[in-house]
Amino acid sequence: MAKKKPNKNQQEHKPVNKPAAKKEPAAKTIVSSTTLTNPQLWAKVFNISLLLLFVLMAVMSFWYGLSGDEVDMNEYGKAILKYFATFGADDTVFHMPAEYDRDGVILYYGGFFDLICAVVNKFSPFSEYETRHILNAWAGFVAILFSGKIVAMLSDKRIATLTVWLMFLSPFFLGHAMNNPKDIPLAAGYIMAIYFIIRFFERYPDANWKDYLWVILSIGITINIRVAGILLIPYLFVYVGLLYFAKAAFTKETVVLKDYIKPLLIIAVLGYLAGSLFWPYGQKSPIGNPLTALKEMSNFKVNLAQIWDGEKVYSSQLPQGYLIKSFLYTNTYAVIAGILCFFIFIRATFKNNKRHIIWFVAFTALFPLFYIIYKKSNVYHAWRHVLFIFPSLMVMSGLGWQYLNEFISRSWKPTVIGLGIAAVLLLEPVIFMVPTFPNTVTYYNGFVGGTKEAYGNYEVDYYYNSVKQCTDYFIEHELPNLDTSKETWVYSNAAHLTARYLEPYKDYVLVDYMRFGEQHIKNWDYAIFHIALIPLPLIQNGTWIPEDAEFVATVKDNPLCVLLKRKTTEDAQGFKAMQSGDVDGAIQHFKNFLEEDNSNLAVMNALARIYMQKQDIDSAFMYAKKAYDIGGNDVETQRIYAMVLVNKGEFQQALAIFQSIVKQRPDFAAGYYYLGLVQKQLKSYQEALNNFNIASQQPEITYDCYVQMAEIYKILGNDAQANKMYQLAESKK
Repeated sequence: MAKKKPNKNQQEHKPVNKPAAKKEPAAKTIVSSTTLTNPQLWAKVFNISLLLLFVLMAVMSFWYGLSGDEVDMNEYGKAILKYFATFGADDTVFHMPAEYDRDGVILYYGGFFDLICAVVNKFSPFSEYETRHILNAWAGFVAILFSGKIVAMLSDKRIATLTVWLMFLSPFFLGHAMNNPKDIPLAAGYIMAIYFIIRFFERYPDANWKDYLWVILSIGITINIRVAGILLIPYLFVYVGLLYFAKAAFTKETVVLKDYIKPLLIIAVLGYLAGSLFWPYGQKSPIGNPLTALKEMSNFKVNLAQIWDGEKVYSSQLPQGYLIKSFLYTNTYAVIAGILCFFIFIRATFKNNKRHIIWFVAFTALFPLFYIIYKKSNVYHAWRHVLFIFPSLMVMSGLGWQYLNEFISRSWKPTVIGLGIAAVLLLEPVIFMVPTFPNTVTYYNGFVGGTKEAYGNYEVDYYYNSVKQCTDYFIEHELPNLDTSKETWVYSNAAHLTARYLEPYKDYVLVDYMRFGEQHIKNWDYAIFHIALIPLPLIQNGTWIPEDAEFVATVKDNPLCVLLKRKTTEDAQGFKAMQSGDVDGAIQHFKNFLEEDNSNLAVMNALARIYMQKQDIDSAFMYAKKAYDIGGNDVETQRIYAMVLVNKGEFQQALAIFQSIVKQRPDFAAGYYYLGLVQKQLKSYQEALNNFNIASQQPEITYDCYVQMAEIYKILGNDAQANKMYQLAESKK
């Protein structure tokens, strides 16, 4: 068949010679700035980070010890479970034994977290407190998770990822996350509720029943954890107020406030009532009892002596700047710098179309802090009582780093310099945490010279974490050598925790409480002393750890807890002889003891007292002077040495020591009494009268003070006042 000729108006299709395609350049080995801002990449990094922390925090928890509150809250959780399991028939929860309710306020705690622990412990393959620590760590993870989710909502997954790691690499927060059953669950519930409040109102009026349910339950759960969660109810109104202001002032949008009345009332009422679902005390009166609990806990009466700026200060007398300074001292530079950047670039929030959310989160962080400061509420243990605001602060810190990064990018173009600075700063807590694990909560930054310099000037390991290290050593190294046919006594100033660690061996290892100063009086085989209850002068001069200690748990070479093994009972026999009036026997026992331990302050002080009673002032001076040279910062050692000086007639030197004692211990009434005695000898009568008057407030020495004051008035020729003081003295016999 003939070929069809092409129409001349048609072009014949001929292959076109295309120019050779340019060879694509090989992929560069460096990561481009586009890659570093890729949303899909950072979404994966964010999720991987969360998964890693979920697992890592659970694993880390096994190395952490029991905290000071954990035994009490564990028993409280069991009591709550019994209450619900018996439909209220077992009401132990309302009258917990004093052993677990020393302050009489435990029923005011919601106990939701402790109830969960009690339930999970029924089927957990791990031990009771290992299970609690895993759950505690996961409560910390929940706080991290929702902080990250809020940042992702306000920014992107890149900044959210940074926030997640900022939180995890905060040693103070991480340490508490492992074993703080009070403040960490509250922090988790608080930030979770904040997230769901934000999400609800951002979806409103299109919010569905699930949105209502989540915000109501999150508020209820937080109240069920701690009654402070009630704050979340007025926060609902704060959020709507900020939304109204932001729309009216910046976008000129109309917000009809009456449209919010219904959801506000529904969430507020149901959230408040949900706060008693798992709280026995709240269930007794769902309307009134939570408010009663809030009032009681807002005026917490526990008054603990805290080391602050190198001195022991009772928590009720701590300065108003205590919380803020504690936060600055115990947080990483990365966290503090991020918060600082948030305030430096605060104007950036005004340009953000989610400005009302940012302001709301900042409000949830700052309002409780400044309200507590304004009310002069009783707080202690650094800033652990406001740990619940930490997640909100971390949202601010993450956003602060974003604002800094954007500022740098506008000037120098690269998009990651600011975040690179944050990443570099995060190396600092890693360098601290790795060698000090699991004593991470002891972290102090360079503002106070780091943990090494903070030691003795501020509280470290106040929650007893390091006791576990001493008991672990005892179990591994000492327990196998014990004679199980007889009792071995372990005494401790943290006996309530020590007993839990040694409970599996309770058939032959018995635990009892002992103050540090009683170690030479009581009979014990082993002793475990934790730093929290050691006199400050002994901490500062390092004399509370004997050279022959079996084991010492340390941080940065400073002791936190010590395990002692008794080498001799001569000291105990000496004190027993002393109490029975066998003075010569006591002297011999004490001298025998000093052959084993020739630097023991308690025994040398005892010998000095005995020799003073025997009027052997030279011998008294020998032992008192030696003790003073070794432990001159110890108040009791100072007192005895000064009394020996008085007996030697060296009043000026004694005066200086007694003045030093009352300066160190303004609460030590006997110090004023002895100071008055010396001033009386020096004829400084008015000063002596003033000090005797101060000392007379102590009932045990009121009689002696009045007698001394009467004698001074008699010397001064004021017989009427002298007779009055004698009469007062007689009335106090």
